[in-house]
Amino acid sequence: MIAIYARQSVEKKDSISIESQIEYAKREIFSEDYRVYQDSGYSGKNTNRPAFHQMMEDIRNGSIEKVVVYRLDRISRSIMDFADFIDVLESNRISFVSATEKFDTSTPMGRAMLYIIVVFAQLERETIAERVRDNYYTRVKKGAWGGGPAAFGFDLVRTTIDGKKATICQPNEKIEVVRRIFELYSKPYTSLADVQKQLIQDGVLSSGGVNFDNVKLSSILKNPAYVQADISIYNYYQSRKAVMANEPEDFDGIHGCILVGKRDASERKYKDVSEHLLAIGHHKGIVDSASFLFCQQKLSQNRQIKNAFKGKYSWLTGLVKCGHCGYAFSVRFSNTKDGRTPYFTCSGKYLHKACDAKQTHRVKDVEEYVQAKLVERSQNYHLAREKKEDPSIKEKQKKLLELDAKIDNLLFSLESVSNISAEYINRRIEAIHREKQLILHQCAEAVEEYNTIEIRPFSAADWEVTSFEEKRNIARSMVNTVILSEDGIHIDWK
Repeated sequence: MIAIYARQSVEKKDSISIESQIEYAKREIFSEDYRVYQDSGYSGKNTNRPAFHQMMEDIRNGSIEKVVVYRLDRISRSIMDFADFIDVLESNRISFVSATEKFDTSTPMGRAMLYIIVVFAQLERETIAERVRDNYYTRVKKGAWGGGPAAFGFDLVRTTIDGKKATICQPNEKIEVVRRIFELYSKPYTSLADVQKQLIQDGVLSSGGVNFDNVKLSSILKNPAYVQADISIYNYYQSRKAVMANEPEDFDGIHGCILVGKRDASERKYKDVSEHLLAIGHHKGIVDSASFLFCQQKLSQNRQIKNAFKGKYSWLTGLVKCGHCGYAFSVRFSNTKDGRTPYFTCSGKYLHKACDAKQTHRVKDVEEYVQAKLVERSQNYHLAREKKEDPSIKEKQKKLLELDAKIDNLLFSLESVSNISAEYINRRIEAIHREKQLILHQCAEAVEEYNTIEIRPFSAADWEVTSFEEKRNIARSMVNTVILSEDGIHIDWK
């Protein structure tokens, strides 16, 4: 049987259709039986095509004696793939015919000519790919959307830029969710988990109709499409070795940016923007540059503020961890015969989908176990240390974050300034650094003043009359972690 193979990447007016390719190939067939293998919508850059794989399987099974194509590049535009294809044909003693290019694969010269044609076919593919890339980046440089789905909170609309059709971003009703995310995370003591929790409480869903997770939130917070890009944004991305499509004066503090570039499949989006192209878009930003850069600093330094034991349903909240995935347990309620009963539930399982362990722990049971161990251990305690809450420390830490952001912005500004400006910026950095060291010293003194409490031996009866807050303080002073698993409860003591 003769195999006729036809392939077409996309249907265009100036490209030959699959039907026409088959008609050309039939001219090389007389009265023999034939079978048509066709792949529509597949590129010639590789051989990952269903009909092609089926044909190769039939060749190896011995049911094909000749392969006919309209042109060589219908098989592949890759030299290596085409060489492998010819080797399979020769090893199975199968002839190959191109309807528009006559070659005799049984002679060395014919084989050489085949490879020369394939070389030019691959060159053509790479030239087309380069031209497509150039057009892509040209569009982006003019402020058009590069491609793919719109960023969360935007729709894509068609317009005309310099007389050519292009796509730009236009905000939709979800842009207020983005504004809310930046508003929440730009607070110094807010973590991604805090933002996630607040959005869940508000019933806000992501574009997929599911709850926001840390990955989605981080991607939004790092996306410069939302920033009102000014010179500080220019300096920030220039310092990270992004390719700047616009001059500094184009960063007007009004419009957002478009960031495009190839990234490793294992890397998160926007993590490494070196060699990425940054251009000013036609859409307006919604987040001021100071807030945006502050969020970048928090994300880069992983300053996700812990929940500081805010739980109100158990004095163990914040200490209880899963022995399988390491995520914290939180308190959830279930209706039982005893009424509304609180349970410790693994957040890695119900929130992050990262744990498949099946375990159930009543809050009451865990607290009673830990309480007994605390009473037993307190008999040998004379003094424990605990960092108590000092209102002034939070303000000082907030100020430290602000100073760090100022220093980073000044460092970024050094990339494109004159010698005179550089001297001024260096003096400002030194002054801010001295202010930062003073605040660090004040923080250290405040902690030393507040971080010592006395724990005397206590009994089970004493524990029963101890307040909820005092129980929590004692537990935090004596325990690092309470680890729950199917095997039971393990306490990691301080």
